[in-house]
Amino acid sequence: MKKSTLAFLLILLMVGGYILYDSGWGRSVLLNFFSEDLGRIEEISLAFMEDIQYKDFQSAAEYHSPEDQEKADIPKMIERMFKIKPELLDMMEYSILESSLDSSKTRGRVKMKSKVNVLNSGKIKNPEFILYYHKEGEMWYMDLESSLQG
Repeated sequence: MKKSTLAFLLILLMVGGYILYDSGWGRSVLLNFFSEDLGRIEEISLAFMEDIQYKDFQSAAEYHSPEDQEKADIPKMIERMFKIKPELLDMMEYSILESSLDSSKTRGRVKMKSKVNVLNSGKIKNPEFILYYHKEGEMWYMDLESSLQG
């Protein structure tokens, strides 16, 4: 095989790998392969953002530990995080920028970005934020107060 053909195939393989990793499906497959916990906190983060997008605040509170779920005032926390009243928040897009676990594998963080439309203003904002997690037994819980301080 010629060197140029081999180089072309190598570049094609690298580009394909990057595209697969960058897609949501490819990222989750690779993360779950290397770290089930890292894949789990990313999965929770995306589900949380979907709940926010559809204004299902009760479901969004369920990612917090059971003893703290009732205290979680998700609309108030969202307003602090996005600097937008929840009723004016139109979540258009969201994605994960990076995620990590600490050395004990009991604390995690997921850095996210979003694209939001502020209704009745014509403004588009692109906030970035970090969601923090802690592990209790086998369960991962979002630390909503820390995550949504803004």
